[in-house]
Amino acid sequence: MKNLALAMTLGSSFCAFSVTPEAHLIEYDQTLNGVVEQAQTMDIKLLQRGAVLSGTSQSNDVIVGNIEQLNDLHAGSGSERRFFFKLDDNGELKWFSGSVHSNNWTGVWFGENGERGDFNLRGTAASNELPTASDVMKFSADDTFSGGVYDTYNAINSDFLNNRYGLDPLPFEQVDYKKGIYVQSDNGGLQFPMSFELTFVKEFTLQNFRLGSFNNGQKTRLTTFDIDIWSNGEWINAGSFNFSPITQSRHWQKQAFSLPQEVTTRKVRVSATGTEDLTTNGRVLMWGLTFHN
Repeated sequence: MKNLALAMTLGSSFCAFSVTPEAHLIEYDQTLNGVVEQAQTMDIKLLQRGAVLSGTSQSNDVIVGNIEQLNDLHAGSGSERRFFFKLDDNGELKWFSGSVHSNNWTGVWFGENGERGDFNLRGTAASNELPTASDVMKFSADDTFSGGVYDTYNAINSDFLNNRYGLDPLPFEQVDYKKGIYVQSDNGGLQFPMSFELTFVKEFTLQNFRLGSFNNGQKTRLTTFDIDIWSNGEWINAGSFNFSPITQSRHWQKQAFSLPQEVTTRKVRVSATGTEDLTTNGRVLMWGLTFHN
């Protein structure tokens, strides 16, 4: 893994007259019923010049299409713009057709072999706003955080990234660990690094964050960890950190950290690399990840 050395360019939302292709995400399914369910995703770059759409797919294949202008009596358009484009996805053509309402691009798609479904299209250019739970597109945790009675993690919930607790140590009963981000390996052994990942609907700029752990009476269940970001198709280390010991038994604590420099990304990975709790096969616990300005 190479050290972080990048400067990402901030993007903007999709506009009427782009001058450079802008990053977008297509979420699409395989069932044509008006609702995007069990979506697959595709990253594209899209450029609009007047009524012409062009760009490239994630496999660098060509996108071509057009979009109506508003209230064009000659073209028969009204208050919602209709659009159409086709793309070559690794040698397979896909056709996308729909309309734009309040900057939401939605519609239906068809494949050359009879595939069909619903889709939506959204810009993924970097935002100055920090992500919330609704911006989390995918969450995953290593297998070591599942399987045993106390090997567990929380699925995506409305408290993800919600800064509900401060930085002071808190007694066990004062934290609702079933809400927000929580991963624990109790008897899976210390298979370092032990990681969880977050994928967001759009890029954001990150530097300051908070992360917590727990002391159950056998010392702190986290001593060192890494933050990695996804950039140009690979994980890049953005920083390595020490987690200070929680001195009180049966207490939680979150601590504040800063990356050496700002980074812009859509995917973040947090990897535990050490613990003080060596009971049985060793224990790791991370919880309460939040991002801050």
